[in-house]
Amino acid sequence: MNVLSASALGRISRTFDCNHNLLPREVEEMERLGIPADALAGPSPVRADYVVFDNLGFEFECHTEVGKDGTRAFLFPVTDGHGVARDVVAWSPQLGKLATWLGRAWALGEDTINAPRLSDHGALPVHRTPVGWLRARQRGICLVRPQAAAHYLEAAGPLLAEDAEHGVELKRLLTRPAPRILVSVSTFKKAS
Repeated sequence: MNVLSASALGRISRTFDCNHNLLPREVEEMERLGIPADALAGPSPVRADYVVFDNLGFEFECHTEVGKDGTRAFLFPVTDGHGVARDVVAWSPQLGKLATWLGRAWALGEDTINAPRLSDHGALPVHRTPVGWLRARQRGICLVRPQAAAHYLEAAGPLLAEDAEHGVELKRLLTRPAPRILVSVSTFKKAS
């Protein structure tokens, strides 16, 4: 587990806060997708800026080499259970990309997995996409890094998939393979 200093955590929050509020056309785009405007304001505000995606995640365009053109992406702060920023997630609907800045976050809404669940089934809603998560007003989670999420969701209680197909997909994504088990050759010699 990465332990971050208070100054590093503050830097994450300040970096997120320096990004732009959504443009009116971006708010309209979200509303056309069925996302209510108030879902963009919180509990975690949605911002936007230009980012460069790579195999590891993304970098803010202003932090990259001159000449690397970024893509306008929606940005989400990912916080711990105390509201302290741990990472930033970028989502580009046009490119179909969802990635972390620092590789620490595993889901949008991950800070809520241990929050009380007051529904009849007590399940944690898991959304396929950021659109679903935002339509639900940021209730539940949207996986960003499923392999990492498997560890955290192991004891999170029941998960609520969007439909049966999504349930099968979640089971596949969150099932961790058993470790390879070897038996020492000397054990076989003693047994014979």
